[in-house]
Amino acid sequence: MKKKFQITPYMLVLPVMVASIVFSFYPMLKTIISSTNFTNVYGEWTGWAGGFFWKRVFTSEDTWKMLGITLKFAAANFVGTVAMAMFMALISYKKSKSTRTIQMLFAMPVAIASAISAVIFKSFFATNGILNSWLGTNIAWLMDTDRTFWVVTGVTIWCHLAGSYIYLMAGFRSVSKDLMEAATIDGANWFVRSFKILIPMASPQIFFVVFTSLITALKTFTQIKLLSGGGPAGETTTLMYDIYQRAITHGEYEYACCLALVMFVLIFVITRIQFVFEDKFVHYE
Repeated sequence: MKKKFQITPYMLVLPVMVASIVFSFYPMLKTIISSTNFTNVYGEWTGWAGGFFWKRVFTSEDTWKMLGITLKFAAANFVGTVAMAMFMALISYKKSKSTRTIQMLFAMPVAIASAISAVIFKSFFATNGILNSWLGTNIAWLMDTDRTFWVVTGVTIWCHLAGSYIYLMAGFRSVSKDLMEAATIDGANWFVRSFKILIPMASPQIFFVVFTSLITALKTFTQIKLLSGGGPAGETTTLMYDIYQRAITHGEYEYACCLALVMFVLIFVITRIQFVFEDKFVHYE
């Protein structure tokens, strides 16, 4: 007997399909086409360029320097965010009166927008700012090639830390209390309980935090824009910020489209690597 066609399931997924086409697939297709065409100041195609802009991207020393800075920035943010969020979650995940205030303080930055945080920290690290006043120094924290990168990295970690902390704390709280109590009765200390029970049992949440932290670090823009503007001497110019500069500041839409596709490939490769390791290190109950 032939089944009757049901339109209801298709209607339910139609809004998502339309949104995906309008906001994902169409922009992606237009970016690919734009990377092989000349454009005017309005971003309209004016002629076929072939691989002209792709050649410029891959033969430019600035591109490779920028990719190196991007990966360094992403790695530093990823390691700092995950390590600090995990430590904070391990020392405060229990529900008690003594940890309630600590949990609130650790999670509070998630309510502050990145732009506001960056503006506050910019005044804090200014040459005539609060930090130099405390230290009695006159250090140009945001204009020094040796310091600016790490200042921007530290601020970015602070901005992303609270969200990662909340996810990890939820993961640690989902671990069975009976299991933890049994381990304590058997003589397991805090380190053994943390690294042999809590972390393995919360591996799904840890994987999620690792995944989102790395991707978020690669796409960081606000902190770089407001704190350093990509300087000094391009030492904080990441791939995401250079896409903005090329397209918005310099009107080089074709070049920016090429860089956007490079960013897409970079994130795709990193994502695939992460999912390869998921089966080995993530355990679902």
